[in-house]
Amino acid sequence: MLNNSQATMVLGLVLVAVGTAVAFAVRALSFARYMHLEDLGMDVDPAVGPELFRQLVAPTDADRIFFYLAAALIPVGLVLLFIGWRRRGHAGP
Repeated sequence: MLNNSQATMVLGLVLVAVGTAVAFAVRALSFARYMHLEDLGMDVDPAVGPELFRQLVAPTDADRIFFYLAAALIPVGLVLLFIGWRRRGHAGP
């Protein structure tokens, strides 16, 4: 059974891991969308101007929301890790 400080540390570690994974996944998906459109030749297609191509590959609102929420989880998780680590020495048996 986990005591309070161990549970806090585990929760912090999970938040850091989830935040990092989601942030990297959102960036990877944005890059994949860009590469897919580039592979289709849309970056040099005269029918698709540079401004339209820039709008097509720009991060969507959902991409931004998920990325910023994931980025916010990382410092929260680090704070919980630190709090759990500090309590670890003070916790009784």
